[in-house]
Amino acid sequence: MNSRSKRASRWLLSAAVVAGAMLLATIATDTEPASAFSTAIHERITRNAFPFMTDHVLKTIVDGNEDEDQGREKDLAERHAQNCRFSDSADYANMRYQQVVDALREPQANDPDRAARLFGHLLHGIQDFYSHSNWISTAPEGLRIRGRLFDSGLSLWALPKPYSKFFDDVVLVEGDPPDGVSIRLPADANGRVSSAVPIVLDRRIFAQPQPSASVSGQRFRGLMTSAAPRPGDKPGDQRCPPVAANCNIATPENVCLRHGEKRNAGTNARSFDGVGRMNLDGEGGGDWFDARHVARLQTRHEWCRLLHLSRDLDPTFVAAGRLLGTWVKTDSGAITPHIQGTPCARGSARRHLVEISATPGANAPQSVPFVVFRSDFTSSARTVVARQTTKTLRICGNTNENIVATLVPPRTRGVTHVVTVPATAQSLMVRDHRGEFVVSFAIKVTPNIC
Repeated sequence: MNSRSKRASRWLLSAAVVAGAMLLATIATDTEPASAFSTAIHERITRNAFPFMTDHVLKTIVDGNEDEDQGREKDLAERHAQNCRFSDSADYANMRYQQVVDALREPQANDPDRAARLFGHLLHGIQDFYSHSNWISTAPEGLRIRGRLFDSGLSLWALPKPYSKFFDDVVLVEGDPPDGVSIRLPADANGRVSSAVPIVLDRRIFAQPQPSASVSGQRFRGLMTSAAPRPGDKPGDQRCPPVAANCNIATPENVCLRHGEKRNAGTNARSFDGVGRMNLDGEGGGDWFDARHVARLQTRHEWCRLLHLSRDLDPTFVAAGRLLGTWVKTDSGAITPHIQGTPCARGSARRHLVEISATPGANAPQSVPFVVFRSDFTSSARTVVARQTTKTLRICGNTNENIVATLVPPRTRGVTHVVTVPATAQSLMVRDHRGEFVVSFAIKVTPNIC
């Protein structure tokens, strides 16, 4: 789909929302195996998560998110949190994160929006997880996990091995269980599946001892995602056990639960292998609302993860400076890149005032984004400074904390400078000519006045 067609489609969808016809576009039909949160829901989650971003960057992220439901991408399970392919989904997100940081550090002249678009790509599947798994739904349909994100780390995604303990009594279900471990869906006295939460029984000798352990083994609940087998899939593409089995066989030993389709013509939704299991793609209250809400919280967290990865994967702070200097439009009150409830929320008060003035030289662009920030991303300040003029930004920091000053235009590497906050008063001038252009910095530190 070309960009003009995509813009027209999104305009028509927005008009439908205004007209109150959202329900017509929220779910794909039962015959659409790759159904997911509708485009409108993905867009709403993303826009609600990032109100502080510039209009252009936010639109690019939304477009990238939408791209995952186009063409061949819509049938790749690892991009939509399906088929119990947790490892592949994490690998895909990590690959995209590396590409995003690379594009921030070295922007391509012919594709300046690459980083934002790829960030949208990786957000799609992360959001889908909450509608395509048994994480959110209330028992007996799901685990009803509350107050916890699927991943709250700040480094690349790192998941436990399949059938190893994730937390509490929850294990990841991926592939056939190893020797000593069995898995099945709960069933009633007539053998009909009665829950979408698999029972995992670990009888391995080296299983971690638990207070509730018995001679029969340790019992866990299985975290899994919906199955969306597609024509032409190779054996093993479907990683819900038993691997390579027919997902339509409705027995407790077949843990594969379809995404919005029946497994067997003689079953219905009440038998827990009927329509809609692990499919919270549509509109509504209850579990549907919770799936969208937690997807938004995870999306907000991914911004904080991106900031930290931009520092860890690019210690020069060029990538981080571009994020905070060119992606951010508003930093005031609740509309801030330092999102409350994430590790990047505004931190506790600091003691020392750090004032950094920047004067771009004659070889600088006409105007340059200028931002200063703490290296833990809990505070920042920004402005735009013109060539051969001076602007001053102020931020508070503690002794030995790193404060980063960057002048990073959208399409060039720019200049970065790191100040380690001293314990005593300090004033100094620094002329930095290592970057794309010369910048003179004036740095003043005044202790104990913040």
